[in-house]
Amino acid sequence: MRRFCVSISLILLAAAMPLWVAHGKTVKVTISGGVESIQSFKQKEMTYISFSELVEILGGLLDWEIIGHQISYVSDTNRFDFVIGSPFFRLNDSLYNLTFPAAYRKGQLYLPAETFVPFLDRILPQKITWSKDSKTLRVDSEYFNVTDLAISPKANGLLIELFLTSSLAYEIFVTEGNWLNISIRDGLLNSRRILSRRDRRYMYDLKTHQATGSGQVSIRLRRNIEKWNHKLAYDPPRIQISIADVDFELDTLGFPRKVGPDDKIDVIVIDPGHGGSDYGAIGPSGAREKDVVLNIAKKLAKLIRKDKQFKVIMTRDRNKTVTLEERADVANQAGADLFISIHANATVKRHVRGWNVFFLAPAKNDSARAVAQFENSFFLREQSAFAAHQGSHTEDDFDDPILTILNEMIMTEFQAESHDFAMMVDREFRRSLKTRARGVDQAGFFMLNMVFTPSVLVEIGFISNKKDEKLLKSGKYQKAVAESIYKAIKRFKAKYE
Repeated sequence: MRRFCVSISLILLAAAMPLWVAHGKTVKVTISGGVESIQSFKQKEMTYISFSELVEILGGLLDWEIIGHQISYVSDTNRFDFVIGSPFFRLNDSLYNLTFPAAYRKGQLYLPAETFVPFLDRILPQKITWSKDSKTLRVDSEYFNVTDLAISPKANGLLIELFLTSSLAYEIFVTEGNWLNISIRDGLLNSRRILSRRDRRYMYDLKTHQATGSGQVSIRLRRNIEKWNHKLAYDPPRIQISIADVDFELDTLGFPRKVGPDDKIDVIVIDPGHGGSDYGAIGPSGAREKDVVLNIAKKLAKLIRKDKQFKVIMTRDRNKTVTLEERADVANQAGADLFISIHANATVKRHVRGWNVFFLAPAKNDSARAVAQFENSFFLREQSAFAAHQGSHTEDDFDDPILTILNEMIMTEFQAESHDFAMMVDREFRRSLKTRARGVDQAGFFMLNMVFTPSVLVEIGFISNKKDEKLLKSGKYQKAVAESIYKAIKRFKAKYE
């Protein structure tokens, strides 16, 4: 089965990182008839390219952990292992030398193009080459034979079209959760273009799996798949799938309109981060993030329950392990009107303190990106633990949104409302919390991208800071956090209901 995912672990130790002073530039990446660009810099005669940005173009995913120093890139039965600052890397069971070391710069992983690309070409399904003279990275545009996806509403349902370069044999099957799966024999997927067609009006999720000898596109539709048929059409070649009797209607803006339930803002889902075997961050005196955030969540839930306007649901109400997918399912199945994920921040810089309120959008700065990467790393650990439990990689190991959703493909349907709610929480925090105000920021949190409602992630302080840790353990501070969020919820209801 030829498919790939990427996991990265970095330790940000200055002593382990070479210092370069060359100014950054870009190099061209030609793919599927188009031209992209990625960051680069030159060290002596070697051009370093941003592997972080390249993976985004190729349709993969990078996860950055604050702890650890090993960088792993896995594709099918192949595995790369790098160490920041070292030219040596391991490919499966063999050790190789890139001549130039792997580098970390401005939040991105850089690798020497001339010596690394030939190894990358070995494990990716695309043909990939580097031109030293033109400073161009070429991904063979003629490689793909499954090129694009289109979804359009019709009078009696939906029309889904998967475009091909020639006629190919295929199979369609429906699985639990309203997943429509199209498996194409000898299909070579242009995953980046296909995944860019994710449309929240009609689907919850869109994934691709590239295997040796086949490719699969999976679409999780918003409503039950009751009646459907398909055919192979021509001029241009494409697979057409008609989904009949889709039970939703569109509002004037083209978004799904709720059918049946009222439009009141009354279902609040509170998500205390971590739990069970996942301690989250741990403070200097031993305070555990999972305990602190659960205490705050309980206090918030108690306040909301006293207010008969709301129904409150907690993703966990005790010390137990809950995966991010399970947390998202709780919110989505309950029809949440607001989703609030509560966390405590941490950093190796012990002097840093204060609270943040985040909403889902592409990160605009390294600080926000680092917080998202830290929180997202716990999700990646869930997947690693699952794979280890299974004993080997199976198809299910890759059946998770984070392996196929690109970082830039962030849901925007509720972005304005989420930002507005984040500002309301920020305003209440500034009035009540006696620590540094770090304000509202945005970043690509996996958790928030899986929830289909206005949502925020609050970092209520740095548990790695002694002063903040003391506050976080304080019942008075926990109560102030809960009361502030509750007041923001009421403000949001008053504005949007």
